[in-house]
Order: sequence, then C-alpha cells, then structure tokens
Amino acid sequence: MQSRLMNKKYEIIDRILEIEVYLYILFMFLTKGEAVRNVLLYSGFFLWLAGLKYRNDNRLVTKPVPLLFWGFISTILISVVFSIDPLYSLKALKEDALKAVVIFCLVSTVLSDEKRLRRLCRLSFFILIFTISVGYYSYIVYDLPLMKPVTTLRHSWHAQFAVDLNTLLSFTFVLFLISRDTRFKILLAIAIIAGITGVILSTSRGGIAGSVGIASVWMIYFLKTKKINFKLVAVAASVVVVFFSVSLFMSPLMKDKFIYDKKNIMSFNERTDIWKPLIAAALERPVFGWGYGPKIFTMDQPFVNTSYKASPFNIKPAFGNPHNPFLRVLFHQGVLGLISYCALLIAATGLFWKGMEKFPLPRRFGERVRVRGILDSNFKSY
Repeated sequence: MQSRLMNKKYEIIDRILEIEVYLYILFMFLTKGEAVRNVLLYSGFFLWLAGLKYRNDNRLVTKPVPLLFWGFISTILISVVFSIDPLYSLKALKEDALKAVVIFCLVSTVLSDEKRLRRLCRLSFFILIFTISVGYYSYIVYDLPLMKPVTTLRHSWHAQFAVDLNTLLSFTFVLFLISRDTRFKILLAIAIIAGITGVILSTSRGGIAGSVGIASVWMIYFLKTKKINFKLVAVAASVVVVFFSVSLFMSPLMKDKFIYDKKNIMSFNERTDIWKPLIAAALERPVFGWGYGPKIFTMDQPFVNTSYKASPFNIKPAFGNPHNPFLRVLFHQGVLGLISYCALLIAATGLFWKGMEKFPLPRRFGERVRVRGILDSNFKSY
C-alpha cells in the first residue's frame, strides 16, 4: 500500500515536471520572461532530483550520447581551470553550461516516451503559429525590408528569427507525418509553407542554408526508409523555388544580399574576417583553449602573439562572436573540446539513423531532440 502511494506521488511529480519543461520551452520563444524561465528551470530540476533515487533509469550514465555529453561538459570545466581569466570563466559557468546540464537531465526524463514527444510536437506547432504571426505582423504593419518580429512579446534579429523557424518547422513536420486527420494535415502544410516563406523573407543566408540542410536530412531519411513520394517532393520544391524567386524579384534587399553583394557572399558575410584571427589565436593554445565564456574572445591577450595583434571585436563590435560553433569550441576549449563536441554530434546522428527502422518516428526524432535541443537552445554562446 505504501509503495503504491509512493509511486502515485512520483507520478504526480513527473507530470508537474513535464508541464514545467513545456512551459520553459514556450517561454524560450518569448522576449519577456527571463525570471519565469529560471524559476521553471531550477524548480523543475529540484523536482527531478527529488525523484531521482526512485527512477530505475541509468541512461544518463550508461548510454553513449549522455556519456559524450558529460565528456563535453568536462572539457568546459578544464577550460575554466586553464583560462586566462579563471574567475570570469568560473562565473560564466552559471549561464549556458549550467543550464545545459539542467536541461539535459530534465529533457532526458520528460521526453522518454512517444506520448510526450507527440505533445512536444504539438507545442512546437503552437509556438510556430505564434512566431509566424508576429513575424508577418511586424513585416506588414511596420513595412520592414526583411521579416523579423518587433513586438513586445517577441523581438529578435532576423537571423535568430530564421533559426527559431527552422527549429520549430522540424518538429511541426514530424507532426505532419504522424497526423491522420486530413484537415489538420492541411493546416500543418499551410503553416510549414508560411514558415519556410518566413525564413526566405528574413533574408538570413544562414537561415536559408539551414532550411536546405534540414530538407536534405529528411530527403535522405525518406530515401533510406523508401517512403518517398516524388510527386509531393516535386510540388514542395516547386513551391519553395517560386516563393524564393518572387521574393528575390520583389525585394531589393534580397537582390543585394543574394546577387549583388559579392564581397559579403565570398566572405560569408564577413565571417572570414573573424575566423582567420580566431584560428591563429587557437593555434597558440591548441589543447585546452583560452578559457570558457564569450568575453574571452573580445580580449586582446589571445591575439597578441599573432599577426592580428588584437581581437576582431576591436575592429567591429559585431565581430565579438565567432559565428561558428566548431571554431568557437576550438577557441575556448581547444582541440580537446572540439573532439568531444564532434563526437557527441556524430554519436547522436548515428543513433538517429540506427533507430530509423527500429522505432516509431516520434521516438526516432526524440533521440535527435535530446541532443540538438540542448546544443542549439542552451549553448547559445556555443
């Protein structure tokens, strides 16, 4: 009897924990609510710890992907020890690194079955509708040259807007594939088309490249599972090409960014001006890197012994961010961090492909969610 009551108690805790994680994901896509996000995150972690010893789940310490994740976290701790500013790096841990650990523990528990993954897909669809709505509203009402949200609830740069849309479109597409309701599938298809159009109108070259990459992954998936409808693919590709062509013709900014601005196109929008000094500095401390925390990159010390002498940040404030996750890890955590980062991504991808025919689609996608969500959403400075 007592055992049954305890099980019931922890079922309630798990349900509360699940709701908190969904709310946290919702608030991630709102400009306001940082305090609410922190309360949801750490109160959820407290509940997770409270029920830890009653869960018969050792995946966090036995499975390859979790072990590689902990390995990556350990390289962050090592970079703190060998940092050129250890005190700052130690303080920086409480931001992305700590949140990533908390989110990893929570997500690995909450997204542990197909029903919860389906709920996550539905939540993502709801957030996609909201994000698309504020994007189109801002674009039309404020007559913006590119699409981005400029409302009280949601305000972001066009590049981040494109990243958000790509993330939400991935989940929404899974919902489209598993849905059996024809009318709902039509609604999902309209939302997906509107989302892709939003990415195009954002004029974010990285966002558009991301969309192409996501589409390529799904194409490989369908080819591997032999569930591809070539007519549907042809129609979808034609729609995207038409939207892109019309946008390119009607938007002067699109023409400048994709046709006339050859200098920025060749330099990846000036990113090579950041990457060259970054690589030169990384070679000065190749094993452990220069230390954890985004401000390390803005300091001149890592660049003094290179031909560049100063941080790219001193050339242009926008250069305070490496704009490349792999090079960023190399600079801050060295080769040790880069190897663990690549191993984590490769293992997660391999797990996804390996489970293609073994598990239902939501569960297969969930394996990607558990790692990609952590790396994309919680390592924003990484």
